[in-house]
Amino acid sequence: MATGLVRSASYIGEKKNEMRNGLGVYTYENKYFRYEGQWRNGKKHGHGKLQMQDGSYYEGTFNDGEINGHGFRYFSTTGCKYTGQFHKGELHGTGKMIYTDGSIYDGQWYRNRKHGYGVMRSSDSAVYEGAYQSNLRHGEGLMLYSNGDKYAGQWVNDRRDGEGELTCTDGTVYSGHFIDNLFHGFGLLKHISGYYYNGEWAFGQPVKVATKIVIKIEENPFIIRQGLPFSVKVECQNDEGEVIEEHGRELRLLVGFKYYAPKEGSVLFDMIEDVEDKPIDTPFGYQVVPYPVSDQINTSEGGDGPDDEEKEDELSKSQNQTDIIEDAPEDQGEEEHEEEEKEKGDDGLEKKVEEDEDKTGVAVGTDEEGVAIGGENVPDGAVEEKAEIVEEKESVTLPPPIPNHRCEHGLTDWENLQLAPAPPMYRPFVAMEEAAHGKFSKGKSKSKIVRKTSLVANTITVPQVVHASTMQPLTRRPSFNASRMTTLDRYRKQREKERQEKYAKTGEYVLMVHDVTQPPAMDKVLEPAFHLLKLKRPKREPVKKEKGPKKIHSV
Repeated sequence: MATGLVRSASYIGEKKNEMRNGLGVYTYENKYFRYEGQWRNGKKHGHGKLQMQDGSYYEGTFNDGEINGHGFRYFSTTGCKYTGQFHKGELHGTGKMIYTDGSIYDGQWYRNRKHGYGVMRSSDSAVYEGAYQSNLRHGEGLMLYSNGDKYAGQWVNDRRDGEGELTCTDGTVYSGHFIDNLFHGFGLLKHISGYYYNGEWAFGQPVKVATKIVIKIEENPFIIRQGLPFSVKVECQNDEGEVIEEHGRELRLLVGFKYYAPKEGSVLFDMIEDVEDKPIDTPFGYQVVPYPVSDQINTSEGGDGPDDEEKEDELSKSQNQTDIIEDAPEDQGEEEHEEEEKEKGDDGLEKKVEEDEDKTGVAVGTDEEGVAIGGENVPDGAVEEKAEIVEEKESVTLPPPIPNHRCEHGLTDWENLQLAPAPPMYRPFVAMEEAAHGKFSKGKSKSKIVRKTSLVANTITVPQVVHASTMQPLTRRPSFNASRMTTLDRYRKQREKERQEKYAKTGEYVLMVHDVTQPPAMDKVLEPAFHLLKLKRPKREPVKKEKGPKKIHSV
């Protein structure tokens, strides 16, 4: 039968042998589907367009009545558009899906699901390139996240699972095993801060993680000596006291001295706003402010010369009793030599006094205001000249601070450490001096010192101490030792000043070690560790008592 054009309620198009053949439009009885395209032997075959009543449609290749081959599918309910291969009406083979949010998948499909190799470009600029299974990332794949992170490795059910490497935008890299998107198993983390951990992980955390900093010093307080270096060893431990095999944690060592809050009207109160260093809390019941410590102090330079040995001995003896009490029981061996050393020091300085007296012809002992106890006032010019010499003296250059250290295998140490001389206007020392001065002023107001000058040559008039309430002089027997001991005190005071310019002040300090890893390793900063230091003067070798008659000074 010849092919002809047929019109009916449901079909308009070409027929052959009473069957739809060629081009035609067919509307299904349920009115939901409408096909317009090629026919063969009554079946959709060739190129055609199948429209649905909801607005969805397919346009592409048909084979024996089925959607097979390459085509385009529009989904009205979601707005998605697919271009690619079909099999029996399903997305199957290679195809490209454009989602309404702008995301695009270009890859393999299996029965309407992403399956096999594909590239997914999300609307937020994230990109996944790798294997899929049932619409999920599964197998080997590379993921570029929208924040710049990158993961290359195994996937299971759309999660990072198996061996892989995660590189974060800040430079942190983890290479190892994953489970359910978390670090799990053996892996190496290299943190941007320089910290890295190579070991076992459990659900995103190291199996053994450092929880505290421990200063490995058994002695408490730790006794250190002026002019002698000391060392500090530090460990990163967990709560069980085990050293954690971590690397690169940055630690800072500080030393602090007790902080004294300035009182209103004091020098420190006026300058407190300009101070950068803030007080640091300690577990010892008080705050501290940083004190300079360095590992580059050269103790071989600036030592006491031979000419100063006698004065140095005397200065050390002036505080022997204090040192013995502080050092007990470790300094018990030195106690038996105290008297011998003191006698030797006093004899040395008394000899110096005699030399000065021989040159001037008068006793040279003076009080703090420059009044000569031997009978003469120190000229004003001499005092001013002394002040000028002090002003011209060079200021002390502080040594460089110690650098931060990074742990290796959970350990680090600082060697050759020394406390530097106090910087000018160091707050705690200034506050202590102000407090001491105020206390001295109150005590001094209770009595009045009356000085008299003798007109007789080579005689000594001892200052009379008069009580403020009675104004009656308290008699005191004149003695040559008064002038000599006053001079002795002056030498001691001067020597102490020189020592303070060379060494740190003796006393109690606080050693501190802080975790300054930035950014914090594992988003956690370890609490600082503290340890007491006690700075003392150097131990002195016992002095053997010299035999022979003791020198007697004539009046």
